[in-house]
Amino acid sequence: MKTTVKIFTFLFLVGVLSCTDKKKEEAETKAAVEEIEAVESEVEKISVEIDKKASELEDSLKDLDDI
Repeated sequence: MKTTVKIFTFLFLVGVLSCTDKKKEEAETKAAVEEIEAVESEVEKISVEIDKKASELEDSLKDLDDI
């Protein structure tokens, strides 16, 4: 009987601790995903800006070629 109680107690503690670790890992994963999304957003903005400036440079070169 004592052995059975010890086993159930041990299993209960292991279950509680494993759930706590999952919550912590989940929070860390969520933070990492948010950081990645922020970086992706910044990259997209920079890409649009580069495309715009490249277009402006092409227009300037065409104007110089016409001279």
